[in-house]
Amino acid sequence: SIDLAQAAGDKGIRVLDAPVSGGEAGAIEAVLSIMVGGHQADFDAARPILQALGKTIVLCGPHGSGQTVKAANQLIVAVNIQACAEAVVFLEKSGVDLAAALDVLGGGLAGSTVLARKTDNFKNRDFKPGFRIDLHHKDMGIVTDAARTVGAALPVGTLVASLVASLRAQGDGGLDHSALLRGVERLSGHTTES
Repeated sequence: SIDLAQAAGDKGIRVLDAPVSGGEAGAIEAVLSIMVGGHQADFDAARPILQALGKTIVLCGPHGSGQTVKAANQLIVAVNIQACAEAVVFLEKSGVDLAAALDVLGGGLAGSTVLARKTDNFKNRDFKPGFRIDLHHKDMGIVTDAARTVGAALPVGTLVASLVASLRAQGDGGLDHSALLRGVERLSGHTTES
């Protein structure tokens, strides 16, 4: 998250909440998505700084809105990784050429940034930390707590939060969140772990 403070005349200091998405690669390439909460004037004043960091920069509402959108982002990412992990195990147990299958899936409606960025992790069982399970566990706690507060049901999100917590409890918290594949493999009796 990036917190930017802007002096606002006699009103003192106002703060924008500006969480980011795009991971390490997005930060290095300065193509992060930045979801901002705060006042329009402060957002306009901070835009040059934000443009140095990202390409998709959107004011999502009043202060706090950026964090809410970031929580929704983490929900979507976790559910997407879990679905990809389940598809990988399903494909492998079915005897399908995994590389070919992921290639064709990536070109269709099932394609996503998650699938594109995590395909090599899945194929190579390379779970070197990028965004760690421990951090996604923290974020899933944020989204489930926030959803409870506003009365939003998250049936799939709550299940995936439990799967993330389970993986963490099994000692995989320091691995990349694509290691959700390990949990699916364990549940399926299909381990190719190194």
